Amino acid sequence: MDPSLPLTASQALALGNPAMCLLFALGFACIWAHERPRTYLLLYAAAFAVYAAGTLLRIFDRPDATGDDLAAAVLYVGSALLLARGLFARCGIDADGSPLGALGIALLVLLLHFHIMQNDVPAFAYTLGVGMGALLLLAWMRLGKLRRGAAADQVLYWVLPFVSAGLFLGISWVAGSTPHSAGEFVQPDIWLQALPPIGLALALGGSLFASALSDLITPLKHERVTDPLTQLKNRRNFEDLSHGRLQRHPAYPFSLILLDLDTFKSINDTYGHAAGDATLAETGRIIRDCIRSGDMAWRLGGDEFAILMPGTPAAGAAQVAERIRAQLAVTRLEMPLGDFAVTASFGIAQSWVDEPLYELFARTDILLYAAKRQGRDRITCASGQDRVGARDAAAPGKGEEMLSL
Repeated sequence: MDPSLPLTASQALALGNPAMCLLFALGFACIWAHERPRTYLLLYAAAFAVYAAGTLLRIFDRPDATGDDLAAAVLYVGSALLLARGLFARCGIDADGSPLGALGIALLVLLLHFHIMQNDVPAFAYTLGVGMGALLLLAWMRLGKLRRGAAADQVLYWVLPFVSAGLFLGISWVAGSTPHSAGEFVQPDIWLQALPPIGLALALGGSLFASALSDLITPLKHERVTDPLTQLKNRRNFEDLSHGRLQRHPAYPFSLILLDLDTFKSINDTYGHAAGDATLAETGRIIRDCIRSGDMAWRLGGDEFAILMPGTPAAGAAQVAERIRAQLAVTRLEMPLGDFAVTASFGIAQSWVDEPLYELFARTDILLYAAKRQGRDRITCASGQDRVGARDAAAPGKGEEMLSL
């Protein structure tokens, strides 16, 4: 294409590919400017910018510049290596141990050989397409972590081999269906067919952008529902779930544990608020250590905590509560004003079928305060599943038996 001539419709369409890549590069760079620790975003931006530069170099091909083809090929290979390094950085994979660098150097040597030594245009094009496809495919083979990630990661995982195949098949189709003369093969339209079309670039850029946005949104969602002091779910998350019904399914029954630290106010008054924060953080750690991966735990506010245990009857929940109670009792916290231990009182109730969580909470809360009244540092557990009113839940002989441990 002669830059001095006005653009035709087909030439303007050809510019869509690098223009879109530059937009992706700008988008990744803008996100990186606000999230500097995520260096993979900068690598993504560089990969798309370098690829766009190579494509523009081919579109505005200068008839008297024989090195434009080789320069564009070097930019394409560089963009593939930058993209692979960005993917590795995002997934925490050591790029130094990857053979991608050696493959990239070997590919550049072959391109130099076919372009300068033999002037073999079809071999040059085949090598470029197959080499870039191989680079992305080799990177993809180390990214199994994406397949087990979020939905955006899974889409990205399957887009990568699709783009890799597009690079290889695109070059092969062009080389096999056009005359193998240098003059015809290096025409800009032919080169644009040989490189990833707009659809492939859009699929790759879009999936990368979606996965990057997922990385930004996930921590925000976590912060919204997580108590920063204990790293348990917060009251907002509990209230969001409180009107959901605990329906019968393979994990039925549910049991709810409520626990409240004993004399927590005196800890704050005697040892300071830093000691209170340390007590809450240690309680959160003990709870996380004692529950299963499928259980849910919340800090409801102040010194009150809740644990929901699917597939667990009240007796099983009582065993977990006892482990937490015993571990709290033997844990001593050392503070500048002295060291101290903390105890907790527990209430436990088992859910009824289709019972809203807030109703189960009301019954369990009565049992918790029954434990407080009986002397603290103990567990009050209601067994049985007959439907009774919340006020009667803590009273023996009303359909449930109250046990103090």
